[in-house]
Amino acid sequence: MMSDYGLKCWDASGNLTLDLTNIISRLRYSVEVAASNSDSVVLSDISGKSTVQFAIALETSKLPPFVTRSGTTISWTARSGGSFSSSAALILIFLYD
Repeated sequence: MMSDYGLKCWDASGNLTLDLTNIISRLRYSVEVAASNSDSVVLSDISGKSTVQFAIALETSKLPPFVTRSGTTISWTARSGGSFSSSAALILIFLYD
């Protein structure tokens, strides 16, 4: 049985337009990375989770790090190419419970 928490929105006619009561996201990890930094982190509590989302904040007109997941390991790799350089970034990792 689901708990009564989350977000529900209805339009003016009373129709449900958004229902986020079944899946609640939470910020699990954040890291600030330098423009040339490549690294990884092991997050044991993401084992068995099918949905893990990444958000990356960076400077305009620069390349974000390449972020991947393999099991419980989240990795990021600096990249560059063309006329764009790698950017320092804030990587946010969200889980859906």
